[in-house]
Amino acid sequence: MKLFSLITGLIVIMFFAGCSGPKITTSPLNSNKTIAEKEMAAGNYAQAVNSWKLYFNQTPIEQTTGDEFAQAAQTAFKSGDQTQSVSWFDQARYKNFSNAEMYLTLAKIYNSQQNISKELSALEYYKSNFSDNLNEVNKRLFEIYFEIKIFDKALVSWAEMDENSKNEISNLKTYFKINKSLGNTAVCDSLSLAILDKEPANVDALEWHGNKYYWLGENRYQLEMEKYNKNKTNKQYKALPFFEKLWKIEPGEKYASYLANIYARFGEESKVDYYTKFMK
Repeated sequence: MKLFSLITGLIVIMFFAGCSGPKITTSPLNSNKTIAEKEMAAGNYAQAVNSWKLYFNQTPIEQTTGDEFAQAAQTAFKSGDQTQSVSWFDQARYKNFSNAEMYLTLAKIYNSQQNISKELSALEYYKSNFSDNLNEVNKRLFEIYFEIKIFDKALVSWAEMDENSKNEISNLKTYFKINKSLGNTAVCDSLSLAILDKEPANVDALEWHGNKYYWLGENRYQLEMEKYNKNKTNKQYKALPFFEKLWKIEPGEKYASYLANIYARFGEESKVDYYTKFMK
């Protein structure tokens, strides 16, 4: 009887053990991805990159997603491995994945590599497909278009920048140079004054106004000699302070002829003699 009870008990135990189902185990492939994501969240980017590499090496390519490659690429970028980052972004694009962060990161990478053509492509794609952070994108496009002398597109980017960006001295100076190249005199007049208000010793703006008033006075002198005594003090006096500031910044031949000619119109021979000495 005791033996029968013992056998019965063992059968019951085995039955319930069998019904408990198989043990749940974690796939080593998913484990590597999970580890990568945890390391990413903890800021351990180098370790996360290694786990992503294991995951991609052990997973059939058709079972991976563009989003996974994009996540891995961002991790590689944060770890400082730009080559790996670009490679994984290329895989993400091959799988038809695209998001805003991806193209902003690619633009940053190409900018640091001074690859202006690829940076431009990334930013132009971003502008055509996404709507966030467009002001920052337009600012950089404005700079690039100026560098490669595509002024019509630079002007479009300028128009789409916000007012704070337009008032930044670096952007004002670039916009001034573009308009100077395009011969937009009236725009340059107002821009140069705005630049001098922020940067009183700016050479380009000082030269613009110095030359402007100098030639206004000089042309009038050449064309209307008989009226010159009546008009000489107006335009030439306006030109004088700009060239005096330029002289302090860079004394020498470059501005000597202007100053000598201005003082010659005023009959100040000693100053004419002084500046003539610098003329070769």
